[in-house]
Amino acid sequence: MRWVLSTRTRVVLGTLVVLGLLDLGRSLYARIGYARPTEDWQPLSSVYADLSWPPGVDLPTTASLGEHIYAQRCAVCHGPDGRGNGPAAPSMIPRPRDFTRGDFKYKSTPFGQPPTDQDLIRTVRDGLPGGAMPYWRDLLSDQEIRAVVDHIKKFSPVFAQLSAQALTISPRVTPDKASVGRGQTLYQTMCASCHGADGRLQTELKDSKGYPVIARDLTAPWTFRGGTAPEQIWLRITTGLAPAPMPPFREAATPQQRWDLVNYVLSLARTPPWEPGGRLEGPGYHVDPQSRGRYLIHASVCGLCHTPIDRTGIYRGDDFYLAGGMRVGAYPHGVFISRNLTSDAATGLGQWTNEEIVRALQTGISRDRMLNFFDMPWTAFHRLHSDDARAIAGYLKTALPAVQHPIAGPLHYGVIETIVAKIARGLPAAIPVNLTFADGMFTARPFRQDWPARFLIAAQWAVLVAGVILYRQTPHPPRRGRRWLRVLGLLGLVLLGATGWAVYALPTLRIIPTEQLVTAASPAPPMPDPARLKTAEQAALAERGRYLFSVTPCVLCHGNTGDGGTKISWKPFGTLWVKNITPDPTAGIGTWTDAQIARAIRSGVSADGHTLHWQGMPWDHFSNLDEEDVRALIVYLRALPPVTRVVPSDRPPAADDCDTYTFWIVRSATPGCR
Repeated sequence: MRWVLSTRTRVVLGTLVVLGLLDLGRSLYARIGYARPTEDWQPLSSVYADLSWPPGVDLPTTASLGEHIYAQRCAVCHGPDGRGNGPAAPSMIPRPRDFTRGDFKYKSTPFGQPPTDQDLIRTVRDGLPGGAMPYWRDLLSDQEIRAVVDHIKKFSPVFAQLSAQALTISPRVTPDKASVGRGQTLYQTMCASCHGADGRLQTELKDSKGYPVIARDLTAPWTFRGGTAPEQIWLRITTGLAPAPMPPFREAATPQQRWDLVNYVLSLARTPPWEPGGRLEGPGYHVDPQSRGRYLIHASVCGLCHTPIDRTGIYRGDDFYLAGGMRVGAYPHGVFISRNLTSDAATGLGQWTNEEIVRALQTGISRDRMLNFFDMPWTAFHRLHSDDARAIAGYLKTALPAVQHPIAGPLHYGVIETIVAKIARGLPAAIPVNLTFADGMFTARPFRQDWPARFLIAAQWAVLVAGVILYRQTPHPPRRGRRWLRVLGLLGLVLLGATGWAVYALPTLRIIPTEQLVTAASPAPPMPDPARLKTAEQAALAERGRYLFSVTPCVLCHGNTGDGGTKISWKPFGTLWVKNITPDPTAGIGTWTDAQIARAIRSGVSADGHTLHWQGMPWDHFSNLDEEDVRALIVYLRALPPVTRVVPSDRPPAADDCDTYTFWIVRSATPGCR
């Protein structure tokens, strides 16, 4: 020690050595501090079942045609044993049908009876419009549809125990003013409590298993899953929608009264926004902030990172929805744990104001720190309309169920490593090569997991202060005429320190204007081509579509131009490349029909029948998108400038895929984790 304190030079060198060792400790702890989850959550297979990928790959060759079709086309939602327990199910509202219960909504038979074969064939063939259940008529033959229907019937004994006899639909009552008036009176008594006096309440209800169901907006018949034909609406009123809470009114109303109800419901229909005179008025425009916030949350990206997942990507959405706890790696910026967004006062947003939540969403300025946009993509959410941001904040703060889930703070690498790595990657953004998203629960333990990092940082400051004090107290021989050199040296050290601090903090320096960060990190998507928009209604849809494109994973994954190419690797699904979704006819989706694009968005089925993994293309979340917003996205995608960028084909799981879900920011055409 005396040797170190003998000269100022040795004090400086000793201080730097100790600082360097502590800095090395910080880099080491950033790698091991959150290396293992605190809990490896795995759902019961009866609730949510894992699947090998691609679906059906592990099915024995002796399986029947129906089993093969079901495994390949249906199990990802309905589960391998038909319980509605597919791995993509947790994010979907309503949940996929549980075939084992024998309850089917869209059928022609009385309440309590199973559907007819024709009911099931029609659903498989044509799908359920406006929902996640896709149509299969272009991908499955009549024989294959028949085979999968026969297989579905084996899941429940009701098909063997009960006969199915289609109801006789009574002649329709003329939809005149008198019938509509009678229907309105019946509606206020029988329907208004769920659908609202104007048909637009969209109450959140529960199905027979306790999962959420949203009452239909009756002014938007294009969202009616069973179809818009008057006869189909009469059947829904007659038979009910079990297992949803919509009861049958066969006993409560006469056939004529049910027709009066049908006539009144059809009178509520507004003009679709894609037809002349129509306006966008879906749930994204709902006047009730809570309803709007609920819709925006469930149809958007929050759940991707703020809900923990199991080893194959199943979300823990039943009891930890948006409760945080996912580890996000963004080298060299740090290791982050997604925040608890629920309304819990101690560990969530319960003590935050709505304004604080909006500010964090749109500017990245949180209560305790500036959010790194590689961890939390606030630069995309910056474009959220103020009403939408406030609706999201209000829903998180007051309506989302509270979950007590303490989250540890971020870990950062040592100063030296961080500065060198950021300079090597190019300032000011220092773009990571990739981002990693770990499965499992990263809950803060009773003691803070980040306390070693905090201790090392505090120790560095203590050593720095001690070094300055010792430097001042260490005797040194007088030197005349050199004071100006010492002053310049001190100023140089201050300037070097300030520069190093700025590089270390980039891109989370609050002195950088928000708009500059947004422009650099998340360029605005291109304006739609006016030549492709022939009407004012199409222009309005394209504007809405561009907005949705810019504040959802569309822009984060497909890029602001939509040309894709981003690589994702994970052992559960292999290596994927984000698709080119521009209207280019060879490399993009220019030859796809609108129905095929909608099916891919909501159901994860490509035009060629390829099944998209819900962790590669989050169609499970997008299944909650309203029909108006899906059509708006399609209009915008059609109006994008076409880009001839050929994206590699997906590769099934292989030994060299990443153990941890890895999303490449720097483009790579090499499969696997390299």
